[in-house]
Amino acid sequence: MEKVKTIALENLDLSLETYFGSLTPQKKDFSATHLRVKGYCDPLFKVESLLNVCILALDNPNSGNHTAIVEPDVYILSVLEMAAQLIPFEEAEFLDEVRSRCYRPIL
Repeated sequence: MEKVKTIALENLDLSLETYFGSLTPQKKDFSATHLRVKGYCDPLFKVESLLNVCILALDNPNSGNHTAIVEPDVYILSVLEMAAQLIPFEEAEFLDEVRSRCYRPIL
């Protein structure tokens, strides 16, 4: 029988912030904190791209016949959920508020 090698974690000198900085604990789960964008329009373009990929996948009559991907609908649902989380609702509310205060319709 082969011996199993183990390492005691307390003997490792690791900075947890270096290796465990991608997810932030929430009440029920985690949230991804690092999404690099070039500006405010970039997340919208990324959401549009994700949605377009899902549209193409759903519109493909052969998408369910892919032998290497079991249940492709589950993956499409996952991408759609991620796209929904990327929509910058807070920024949109801010822009609506600015517009309502600055824009005065001509009567």
